Amino acid sequence: MTPLVPVSVDITTSMVAVVTVLTALVVGLGTLARPSRATVIWGAAFGLGVLGAYLWLAGQQTQEQMLRSIASALMLCFEPLVWVGLRLHFGRRASWWPVVAFLVAVPALLAATSDTRWYLPSFHLAFLASSAFAGLVAYELLRDRPTVRDIVLPLALASSGFVVVAIVSAASALVSGRIGSDEQLSALRGMNAVGTLVVSTCAAFTLVLLVRTEARAAGPAHDDAAERARRRLRKAEAQHDQAWSVLDIRLDDPVDLREASTGAAFARLVDRFHDDIEEALPASADAERVEDGRAIVLLRGGDESVRHHLRAVLGRIAVMERDETITGIRSSASIGWATASVVGYDYDALVAAAAQACARARAAGGDQWKRATSMDLSGV
Repeated sequence: MTPLVPVSVDITTSMVAVVTVLTALVVGLGTLARPSRATVIWGAAFGLGVLGAYLWLAGQQTQEQMLRSIASALMLCFEPLVWVGLRLHFGRRASWWPVVAFLVAVPALLAATSDTRWYLPSFHLAFLASSAFAGLVAYELLRDRPTVRDIVLPLALASSGFVVVAIVSAASALVSGRIGSDEQLSALRGMNAVGTLVVSTCAAFTLVLLVRTEARAAGPAHDDAAERARRRLRKAEAQHDQAWSVLDIRLDDPVDLREASTGAAFARLVDRFHDDIEEALPASADAERVEDGRAIVLLRGGDESVRHHLRAVLGRIAVMERDETITGIRSSASIGWATASVVGYDYDALVAAAAQACARARAAGGDQWKRATSMDLSGV
């Protein structure tokens, strides 16, 4: 009778199993179901993560330091890819050069210093660099996204925790110096495995929910409206017609409004917000409802005409709610205004510049509009 061989399940085996399942979840429900540049990049991030997890398991079984070094590097590449995917998903300009530099430099550095005394400081340096991207991930998730904060909070908190752990571990290494370097390396490997489990789990649920929720909110109509706007702008560019603008109109303090009313009352308030936009703008304007508290408008007209419409929109939205079920709730909006004469005819660039101007209007107290300038283009 063949003796039974006991099966040992440790943190490494658990990490491999969990990351494999999460990768299938993100690729299946995100990349394949809602293909876009952002979801493809997130799928690649999880693909690198699962490859790193299997290399890590192989390195643990064979005690091969080179395998573990490459595996660590691949897992650290997760945060930069998630960050650049978020930039693309939120319609902001993707900064590729720091991501590409990280993807090239970190694996090369950890592979070159493997089995040398420089590996531990090199790993601390790579860990800190990855934590910088984790901080950027948290920033991208929390900036100007109040209506989906419950969705983005898990990944934002996990990324913030990554930053804290990286800083504390680097400070501890500086204090202890070369004392207990083997213990430090063992502790870092354990933290890397646990951190991979936590961050990848939070990332999978946050990213999938972001994609699925916003896809339901926008639907096919979003793609149709954006494509229609691009066609109109291309025709305007061919005719050298610069009297075109994109407006980013956002409801101020949607979280506070939601908390101050019931779910049904908030839904009626949001519907009224979009109705007010439609009624205040001319029939030729294309108003697209991209979120509950946000609309993107493509509008043709001179500066004075657009200013008149901006004042009309703000005035209608700011009127005290007349529905007796939510009496006393006063809503207001902030508007970002981007013109083709300043930004050009690229629809995505106009939307991004209008978003920057809208953020300035909100920061100034809301219930007002701001026009996009060349300074807003640098932050797109």
